[in-house]
Amino acid sequence: MELNHGRGAQPLYVQLADAIEAFIGSERLKPGDLLPSETVLASDNRLSRATVIKAFDTLIDRGVVTRRQGKGTFVSALPMERQLPQLNSFSEHVHGLGLTPGSTLLSFEHLAPGDPDRPVSAFDREPLGPDDGDGQPLVLVERLRTVGSDPVGLHRTLVPADVAERIGLTEPNAARPDFSFYGALRQNGIYLSSGDETLRAINASATDAELLGVEAGTALIEIVRASRDTEGRLVEVVRARYLGTQYLYHIAFAPTTPGEDHETTNRTGTRTGGGLADAERLRR
Repeated sequence: MELNHGRGAQPLYVQLADAIEAFIGSERLKPGDLLPSETVLASDNRLSRATVIKAFDTLIDRGVVTRRQGKGTFVSALPMERQLPQLNSFSEHVHGLGLTPGSTLLSFEHLAPGDPDRPVSAFDREPLGPDDGDGQPLVLVERLRTVGSDPVGLHRTLVPADVAERIGLTEPNAARPDFSFYGALRQNGIYLSSGDETLRAINASATDAELLGVEAGTALIEIVRASRDTEGRLVEVVRARYLGTQYLYHIAFAPTTPGEDHETTNRTGTRTGGGLADAERLRR
C-alpha cells in the first residue's frame, strides 16, 4: 500500500483502511475473499500490528469487512437493499436479488401450552376461544440464514401447530435449504395481509456469535415480526437477528401540515425501506 509515513499525514491506520477499501472497491478483491493477515500487512507496510488491527476495526465499522473468529478477516458479502413493507420470505427476497439463499436447521420443536421452554411471544397475548384452554400448541423452527456461503442472520419462527401441519412444515422440509415458509403458506391457501414489526440493537451472545462466525458482543439488529392472515389470525412470530454491519433500516417522516418539522409534528413515522444494507450508504 502507498502510505505516507511523514509528519503531519493522516493517521496510518486511517490511510491503511482507506487504501484497503479502495483496493476492494476496484474489484481486485471480491466478497468472501480473505484479506492478508495482520502480521503480513504490518511487515509489508512497515507498520505495527496494532495499527493494522485498528485499520481492520475501522473497516468492520464501515461494513467493508467481517472478522471471523479463528479464520481471519474477509471482504463483506454483497450487500442487499430491501424495499418494505413486503410480506415475503428471506429466500424469496434473496432470490429476487439474483443471489443464492441458504439455511441450516438449528432446531425444530413441538411446544405444548405451558411448556417451560416455550419462548414468550405475541401468541401468549392472542385471544383464544373457550375450548382452547391455556394456549395453543406451536411449532418452533430456528435456522441459520446465509447468502452464498456467508452467514447473515438467525431466524426463529413460531407457528401454530395446525398451520404447520396444513402447510407441511415438518422437520425434513424445514431442513431443506430451498424451503420457503411464505411460499408454503400461499401454496396451501393461506395469505398474509398484515404484520407488526419491532426493531432493536443487541449484542451477539456467545452462542449467536459462534453460529455467525463473529466475536461475542458484535452488534446485531433484532427484528420481531408478527404476521396475520386475511382472516386476522396470527400465523407466525419471527425473531430475526442480523449482523449489524449489513442491515439498513430506513424511516421517513412526513409532517401533517406543510412547514412542520419532525420535532413538532404528531404524525407517526412510516417505514419505507430496510434489508441488508447498501454498502456505499453504510461506508459514508
